[in-house]
Amino acid sequence: MRNALLALRLATGILRLPTAHALATPPYGAQHGEAFTFKFSVGPVESGRARMAVGRPTTKNGRRVVAVHGQAETAAWLKLLVKLDDDYQLLYDADSLLPVEIVSVERGLRERKITSKIDGRRANVELVATKNGGRASRYLPSAVRDPLSELFALRAAPLTDGEHLEHDILDGPALWRVRLEVKRGERVRLESDGDGAKSHGAIRIDGELRRIDDLGRDVAGQAKRHVTAWLSDDRTRVLLRLEADTDLGRCALELTSYAPPPKR
Repeated sequence: MRNALLALRLATGILRLPTAHALATPPYGAQHGEAFTFKFSVGPVESGRARMAVGRPTTKNGRRVVAVHGQAETAAWLKLLVKLDDDYQLLYDADSLLPVEIVSVERGLRERKITSKIDGRRANVELVATKNGGRASRYLPSAVRDPLSELFALRAAPLTDGEHLEHDILDGPALWRVRLEVKRGERVRLESDGDGAKSHGAIRIDGELRRIDDLGRDVAGQAKRHVTAWLSDDRTRVLLRLEADTDLGRCALELTSYAPPPKR
């Protein structure tokens, strides 16, 4: 789930969250002009910043698609020890919210570029790296999402209290099966709100991830991972906070600003 934490795009704006339950569930996963900034931490240490922005829908090969661009980099003080500079570009189907093409460029801890072209259960993955590069044409157990299109799908879902969901996630070359449980009525306080600020009404989503192969079988020797996300319990369904097990250890992502789509 590393890219779920780090693949985000430059944006400006201030956090604006409407009153909980004020509006209905959004019929979309993301909207043109939305922009988010986050801070991420490894354990208790704040380690960098991430940003994401949603582009305008266009037509490609007869379907409506939306581009999302994300970036992340380590904090200035940490670059002396560990450098991280990631760029993530997602093109997804505006109607199904399924990914069409993903280009992920990782620099620093790992130097590699991963390009995935996805059509339902078929995925053509190209990995350019100093070691173990190559191409693979894969037929997967189900129609997959990447971490960002999974987030957009959750924003568009009803998410009733106690609901259970199961999806397959393609994160780079790694395939994960994630089981999710929804809990309504949560509250989250963000550091960016300042002292004395009220907590935000939130929808909590707990997930358990298992590494699987292209036949849907568990990969031997791979430990389960866990992720918890909190979405604002209002029409925006903004990602307020995310905690996840990653290759770097337990990491957290917290919203620092949100710019809503411009009014038409």
